[in-house]
Amino acid sequence: MDAGPLRRLVAALLLAVGAAACLDVASADAATVTYRVDAAASALTFLGTSRLVNAEGRFHRFRGEVTLDPSNLATARVALSIEAASLDTDNDLRDQHLRSDAFFWVERHPVIAFESARVEGAGGRANVVGRLTLRGVTREVLVPVEIEVGDRTLVARGAFELRRVEYGMTYQSWLNPVGNVVRIAFTFRATRVAP
Repeated sequence: MDAGPLRRLVAALLLAVGAAACLDVASADAATVTYRVDAAASALTFLGTSRLVNAEGRFHRFRGEVTLDPSNLATARVALSIEAASLDTDNDLRDQHLRSDAFFWVERHPVIAFESARVEGAGGRANVVGRLTLRGVTREVLVPVEIEVGDRTLVARGAFELRRVEYGMTYQSWLNPVGNVVRIAFTFRATRVAP
């Protein structure tokens, strides 16, 4: 039996399968959209408690990107970096203390970073699980998020709590005891990046 036609048939089938796989990859890539966070239109705040005066503040300088298929939130990848020194509580003395080695230690750890590991959810709600690196310590956190995705814009809102001592912020005052739990809240507004 002549094996030539059989080889040609197998080669044609392999070529067709390969082409279909390439089309699947291309269509998956085409469905993926990247949005870049607009810090000026966004808000990233924190609330720390103490016996005498709570510390309510915000970070002014941060950047981030969200990449996802708008029809499937589970495909989302999130990366965010924050300049620790940009914290602001409307009190210069307190801000300097928070920037010191007692808290954020911005001289040694200038960047706070978050990178998602997975996203669980559908519709406009999701839990984003990722790695938060703060003061040189990396821990996994779960962040509940409400998401609105449009053709050109994305808005993500959420809040979560962290324990400062788990990130090496062990400062304590006998006169004004500082709470361990810090509440983080955010509204990120992002614009689609042109391909």
